[in-house]
This record gives sequence, structure tokens and C-alpha cells, in this order.
Amino acid sequence: MTPDEETRNSQLFETVWQKATRGIEDLTTEEPDRRFLKSLVMGGSVAAEAVVSNCQGVKGFWAEGDEAKAIELSQLFSFMMLSQIYRWVKEKPEQNASAIPKEVSATRLIHIFGSEPEQAIDDFIHFDEQYGYDLDKKPHLVHTASLLLAKVSEICGHRCIEWSKVKWPVVELTHLMKKGIILDGAPMRSQLDIDQMIKSLNTGVQAMMSFYGGA
Repeated sequence: MTPDEETRNSQLFETVWQKATRGIEDLTTEEPDRRFLKSLVMGGSVAAEAVVSNCQGVKGFWAEGDEAKAIELSQLFSFMMLSQIYRWVKEKPEQNASAIPKEVSATRLIHIFGSEPEQAIDDFIHFDEQYGYDLDKKPHLVHTASLLLAKVSEICGHRCIEWSKVKWPVVELTHLMKKGIILDGAPMRSQLDIDQMIKSLNTGVQAMMSFYGGA
């Protein structure tokens, strides 16, 4: 990626971040709530920018990008940050007994980003279920990463999967292929991109934790 492309991407996601933070300021006056929501968006926007910058299969679909795509991608990865937070809640319930339902937090993110509620909450529920399933049942996040690559590609304009036909959580991607649910599996096959997706998620989590701890 050229320096000009990196600068353009940074500016796009910075614009999304600024608008989201203003939305959070309007949504709540409680500082702990603001810090929590801002940390989710920080992690989500960092992860989203990393994906479009480093996943080779995504770059062509992203092209020069635009604000609408950056918003939708930032929301998607903010959902993934939320899934990680509630994973920690699940692992240490005695320390987080008062945590509000994750669907409520997801709805607040949807309000902040101003997206279509029904589709967005479906995305959160499905990817949250997949993420939890893979962490519990698999020694890796390959399925989550592959499905995220497909979703990101679609947000950028290239359809990979008939999402309405997917049974969540996906146990094996080969099942989707055999049933004709995968329309174009090429963006999901690259091991390098799968690795970059997982790395981007981890980078987002680190940014989320750093912001929450330092805000």
C-alpha cells in the first residue's frame, strides 16, 4: 500500500471515529458508559483499517474506499470487540455480575453508527455466535476469520455468500460450499489473509484495552 493510500485510509477512519465519538457524547452523559463505548469503537476502527490495509484479497474490493464503507466496517469490528469483552465477562462472572446484556450494547453501537438496525443486529448475533463457537470448539479462529473476510468483501461491494442460507454457527466451511451457499470462495481462501484478519482483530483488541485503560 502506498503512502497516499495509507493516508487516505487513515483520514477515512479518523472521520468515522470523530463522528462516532460525537454520537456517543449525545447518547449518554455517564462517563463510564462513554469510555466503554468509545473503547469499542476505537478497537473496531483500528481493526477495520488494518484489514483493508493488510488483507490482499480485500484491497481490490476496497479500492479507494469511502466513508459509508468505513462506517460499516468500523461497526462490524466494533461488534467483534464487544464479543471479546463479553467473552471476558463469561470467563469471570463473579467480577462482572452487573454487566448489561450484550445485545443492549450492540444496539447502542448501531445507534451510534446510524446503520440499519435489523441487519446490523443480525450481523452482531451471528458473528458473536461464531466467535464464541470457534473459541470453545476449535483450536483456531479460521472460520470466524474466513467469514469476516467474506463479510468485509461484501461491504466493499463483492458478494461471497448467500447469508440468508447460512446456519450459524458454521461448523465446517466445506458444508457451505457443498450446499452452494458460497458464491465466491476466493476471498476466503488465502491463509495469509486469514492470518492478517486474526492479527487485525488482536490489534483492535489491544487498541480497545489501551484506550479504555488510558481514557
